[in-house]
Amino acid sequence: MSQYSLKPVIHTISNPAGMKVTVMDWGATILSIKVPVPGEKEPREVLLGVKDPEKWSTQSCYFNATIGRYANRVAHSSFDVNGKHYVLSSNDKHCLHGGIDGFDKRRFTFIDVGENSLTMQLHSPDGDMGFPGNYDLTVTYTLNDDNSLSVHYLGKCDAQCPSCITNHAYFNLNGYNSSILNHTVEIKSDKILVLDEDSIPTGEIRDIKGSAFDFNTAKKVGLDFMNDSQMIASRGYDHPYLIDGDLSTPFAKVTSDDGKLTLSVATDYPATQFYTGNYIHAGDPIIARDDGKPYPNQSGLCLEPEYYPDAPHMPQYAAKNPLVGPDAPLDHTICYKFTAN
Repeated sequence: MSQYSLKPVIHTISNPAGMKVTVMDWGATILSIKVPVPGEKEPREVLLGVKDPEKWSTQSCYFNATIGRYANRVAHSSFDVNGKHYVLSSNDKHCLHGGIDGFDKRRFTFIDVGENSLTMQLHSPDGDMGFPGNYDLTVTYTLNDDNSLSVHYLGKCDAQCPSCITNHAYFNLNGYNSSILNHTVEIKSDKILVLDEDSIPTGEIRDIKGSAFDFNTAKKVGLDFMNDSQMIASRGYDHPYLIDGDLSTPFAKVTSDDGKLTLSVATDYPATQFYTGNYIHAGDPIIARDDGKPYPNQSGLCLEPEYYPDAPHMPQYAAKNPLVGPDAPLDHTICYKFTAN
């Protein structure tokens, strides 16, 4: 039996504009974001998802879930902190998204439910998935009147520990099962982290101006798709872009194929993983909730604000990727704003 079949607790928040966001306790997962578009009878569903929340585990792509303790990868499922070696849960030979039983598979507790905001908490004990310290995470979703969804993470740990919390939202602004290769994307970044064949950063920072990775000028996702050797191992875009980390200024914009809906994303994290859903159809088919057909690869895209992947093994970037500890909580925000054009 799927863990999600144990009667997930689900709440929906809304705003006066008619936007609705639905969240469940398993994984503090965003089940649905519906955005009104002028001239359309029903609000657009902009997230991928399965029809029945109790069958959410039929997908293994982390659909719209909260990721932790460490989003993205930790090489060789281990790290050293304060002279002590820690061995983590391994998804293969590396630790991906917090291990085989990461926060995406945990049952959070709703502690506050309002008309336009939800607050949830999770306790992760010392040694959980190999990570040190007792870790308490609070996640708050706030839906504002301007059709922006703010997601705030506050993580506290009684020992020093690498931690990175994000949401693995898969967006398709068309509102139906379709490719995102014709979405228009703009990312304000001049640099990416170079990855090895296992998608682990090598430590090298690459200038991407004028390359297939350059989205400083908005372009179709598919325009330069697979037009770079860095994309071969990952089957497309799946790379950490280095950004300014300024909540007041969006680092990315995404526009639907028909040009009627734009998503802007802002954060105070120093990086974002741009992922084009290259493995959505790699395992068992994931049946789309809108048409009952399998989601193909590249049917959703992710912009996952984060610390640098594998930061515990890149001390040269420690200033941008601080440890969480008794006097240093993780305190970050992601803002998704939707604008009808």
